Amino acid sequence: MKARKISLDDDLLNLVEEINRASWDEANEMCKYDVECLRAYLERQDTVFIACHEYSEPLPILLGIASSRLEIKPYGKALWLYVDEVDVCADQRTKGVGKLIMQTLIEIAEKAGCEEVWLGTELDNTPANALYRSLGPDNVSNVVGYTYETDEWRAASDT
Repeated sequence: MKARKISLDDDLLNLVEEINRASWDEANEMCKYDVECLRAYLERQDTVFIACHEYSEPLPILLGIASSRLEIKPYGKALWLYVDEVDVCADQRTKGVGKLIMQTLIEIAEKAGCEEVWLGTELDNTPANALYRSLGPDNVSNVVGYTYETDEWRAASDT
């Protein structure tokens, strides 16, 4: 099993096909991927996209993916990594895939000079919380998230 950072030099068409045919479930909230969108994501200098595979014959098997961004604070120029998504295929859970992906992200953040890695998950996502706690976080916060749909925001402000 190997997790690695994906770049524009990788075979994005093959990766997108792997992602779209992988075994995702409701817990992943997965959307359909396409090459154009993944390429646009990777073209940004601040993005880190990880794919984890099991290398076996005849073809590698996709086990999970993650997306994240290198961020800089507007004060003190502190660099940090924001982990947006960690998705493990439904049929590959409890095999250490999520842990390997997170360890890879933390190593990338360390090599980039980040002071910290930050991510959030829902309080009722027991498997994710168990994984993240197993990695020995320095701080666990109770956070409330808010989402604003921009078209709804515009419509509400027009009234």
